[in-house]
Amino acid sequence: MSSDASTVALAALMDAVSLLRGEVAALAQSNARLEASQQEIHRRLDVIDTGLAPLPDLLPYQEAILTKTLEGDYATHEWLKALAPVLDRIVEQSAEDRESIGMLHQDVIRVREIAGAGQKGTAEVALGLEVIAGRLEEAASAARKERKAGFTTTAELIGYTRAAALGHRGPLPVHVEDNPMLERFILAQPADLTSDERALVDWRTAATAASTADLITILEKQQTPSPTDTPQARLLRYRLAAITRAKIEERGAKPPARPTTTRATDRSAATSFERSLELAELWRNGESTELYAEPELAGAIDLFDALESGLEPTASDAVQPELSAFHREIAKRLELGERPTLDESGPAARLDRANTVEPSKDR
Repeated sequence: MSSDASTVALAALMDAVSLLRGEVAALAQSNARLEASQQEIHRRLDVIDTGLAPLPDLLPYQEAILTKTLEGDYATHEWLKALAPVLDRIVEQSAEDRESIGMLHQDVIRVREIAGAGQKGTAEVALGLEVIAGRLEEAASAARKERKAGFTTTAELIGYTRAAALGHRGPLPVHVEDNPMLERFILAQPADLTSDERALVDWRTAATAASTADLITILEKQQTPSPTDTPQARLLRYRLAAITRAKIEERGAKPPARPTTTRATDRSAATSFERSLELAELWRNGESTELYAEPELAGAIDLFDALESGLEPTASDAVQPELSAFHREIAKRLELGERPTLDESGPAARLDRANTVEPSKDR
């Protein structure tokens, strides 16, 4: 090859490299815009609480985005793929430009991969971002509602605390007292020895007559969170437990350690069904110390007492048929997972339920 021919060939190669660098520079600018968009997306995602962001769904799409950080039209991709062999030759023949041309070669390979993915990959990324955006919006909305409810409860608690400090004492609403942030105080509360609430009065009487060993067994049961506890029953459970603990300590015995939570971890349908069967059996067994120690049966006892007080007394010790029938009905309702209470219906409705006779009084 003559000197002039070599010069012309080298000039042609240099022109091709210059054109290629121009195209790569354009692609680099496009890449910079994409990276800026990526950074903006990350900034917005960071604003949202990381505990609410669906990170397991987000990571695969982020990885897909990072592998597609260059853009260009189809013709440019095809042209660059055609130049790939030429660049390979230049890499082999030019020691001086080996490093720079090697970087260009890697860029061409990346562009080739993007071209192979085509529009399908871009559509998948876009769809993934839409799904993530929708889930993030739902999570943020739920978080706002939860925070609003928490602020409302806290404000109510502050209001009642201020009223109590000013001497205007009163019971907290159930939804406020049952808030998890008061759980430690519920577990550590002192025994209420003055309340005239029926469940507390009856349990103070029954606990006084019970043995210390029985009280220890009952306290362990009372302190065990129930899978079917309602907020009302949960609060009553630990009020009764505080009385039991005080009675045990009063006799110089050591009560079981306090629990760490008031809420059952297993509230599955199977566990709840077993608990309902247990309560129904306890109710069918009639009056006992365990019956008055069980907060989930307090409402049923209130109902039974209300019906009993509304009936005319009999001359003998026979039990009124209304009481017997009502006692059986309550047992069935307990098995079905219901927890009947006194405020669920009026006295007339309760009286209408009874219609058969049983030989003995149960409660």
